[in-house]
Amino acid sequence: MNAKKIILTLTMALMAMVATAQSYVGTMEVNGYTRKEVVVQLAKTQQGELVLKMFNVKFARLMPVKVDVDIPGITLNGSRLQGNNIIPSSKGKPYERYRVTKLDGKADSQQISFTCMMGDKPVKFSGKRKK
Repeated sequence: MNAKKIILTLTMALMAMVATAQSYVGTMEVNGYTRKEVVVQLAKTQQGELVLKMFNVKFARLMPVKVDVDIPGITLNGSRLQGNNIIPSSKGKPYERYRVTKLDGKADSQQISFTCMMGDKPVKFSGKRKK
């Protein structure tokens, strides 16, 4: 199999994985606070845009509630995740104060990892496919 066919096959497999929304579970670190068993999903909207969804998360030890956060406008080139200058939302409400910048990572059908800034807080996530 030549390189073009291999790349095309891998790209199609990744797009199929994204089209059906892939869920991962792992560890999130935010500015020195670590939270385990965080569920993250990479999903495609009806408009064809990729959204990174984070479920039931806290961004600080003393944060009083857990929230679901959507980060739209993510790009996936091969296995590389990227995004910059993105306004996240929770329950449809935008949170410009926590603008996502410098999102960079990797995702495939088995694992995901990324780093970014949410406002002035560094965020790091690493997880494996949820079974």
